[in-house]
Amino acid sequence: MNVSKGTPRVEIESTQSGVEAAQRLPRRGILAAGIGGAAVSLLPFLSGRASATTTPPPAATTTTAPPKRPTADDTSLLAAALVAELTAEGLYALAISSVKGWSAEQATVMTTLRQAHLAFGNALSGLLGSSAPATNSTAIFDQLKSNFSGGTDDVVKAAADLESALVATHLELLAKLQGVNGAALVASIQISEARHVTALRTLAGITDEAELLVDTEANSLQGAG
Repeated sequence: MNVSKGTPRVEIESTQSGVEAAQRLPRRGILAAGIGGAAVSLLPFLSGRASATTTPPPAATTTTAPPKRPTADDTSLLAAALVAELTAEGLYALAISSVKGWSAEQATVMTTLRQAHLAFGNALSGLLGSSAPATNSTAIFDQLKSNFSGGTDDVVKAAADLESALVATHLELLAKLQGVNGAALVASIQISEARHVTALRTLAGITDEAELLVDTEANSLQGAG
């Protein structure tokens, strides 16, 4: 797929099961368009199918609005998203404190992304309230920590792979979420992390478009821990 400059026109078809939209809208198109997280966060529950056509089929009629607050099933899904974010924050913290030789640019990016994951975790925790988990996944942390303690360039690439895995994780969760508030938050986090991948791979000196715009996402962290 060729990426053209400017924001592509996207027609939205509203359906009752709109949480599938984030998986159906091409990731490369979202990144190339420069759509912000606040806008993209609306897609999971406003759109059942997104396409570049100008004459979409008639929208299905429904009288049932999706719930705003997380459902009982949503709670465990959002908790999984929170655990993933806490684990990512811990891996960034490990790299920042243990790896030597960071350039000023690398240090700024790594610190900024660590703070982003902390903020994502705080947002998810606020939505979950007292049911929010407070710890990361020891299994995933132990599995990935060796990748965050090598040379600076290798760690930056490992961080990009982690962000890609987080994108896949959140897309998987979005397909199951029903509550509007939770879906909006997770979609907003997901699109931010999609941009993290591109930023980190650019920082690592990668110029291949397929890698920068991630034609193939990393494996989801769901089930890994």
